[in-house]
Amino acid sequence: MSRSPEPSQADVEVRFEDLYRREYPNLIAVATALSGRDGEDLVQDAMLRALGRWSTVRQLDRPGGWCHRVLVNLCRSAWRRKLVEARFIASLRRDEQSTIGPTEDVVAFWAAVRELPERPRLAFALHYAGDRSLAEVAAILCVPEGTVSSDLTRARSFLKTRIER
Repeated sequence: MSRSPEPSQADVEVRFEDLYRREYPNLIAVATALSGRDGEDLVQDAMLRALGRWSTVRQLDRPGGWCHRVLVNLCRSAWRRKLVEARFIASLRRDEQSTIGPTEDVVAFWAAVRELPERPRLAFALHYAGDRSLAEVAAILCVPEGTVSSDLTRARSFLKTRIER
């Protein structure tokens, strides 16, 4: 009994390439129908698995059928992941406390703050919105505390005139 010679690497590649070219259009059609836009990625994953197990897959009666089965399983896994993700996001929405958005006055106030020159605007936001002390604001902006205090005084004066209009 003589053994047939082992196929060369070129023979294996050609046969896999033949399978790939033959099955790819149908795999894309199935994957797109089942998963939508993730279809091409899933087909590539299925074909990579076929190549990784090529010594076994090439001996099957229907290697294309094996690829389709792997693709269907990959689609199922993708569905499960999306379902788990959707449930997780829904649970986050239930757990998050919702707040009512800012009032028109608050929006107008911070719009006025944004009209300030850069350093007073930064000092004001850091001190009041960021709840930072004068020393912390001074350190962040790399200026003396007196400058921060002066910037805050000017900012408050400017905002007072803007709000009183």
